[in-house]
Amino acid sequence: MFKVKPKCTSCGKDIHGGEVVYVEMRYPEYAGMTEIKRYLENEGKIYCQECHSKK
Repeated sequence: MFKVKPKCTSCGKDIHGGEVVYVEMRYPEYAGMTEIKRYLENEGKIYCQECHSKK
């Protein structure tokens, strides 16, 4: 299986474990258990701390 590394939506910087990130997403309409990393990659826009502070 291919591993896709998360990147900042704005600048394209690679996101590493333990790094502070901000995610823009809609609140889910359904309830249940899911893998959080995969959910955030599929349903949200990830921004690094530097790009978020520029906004």
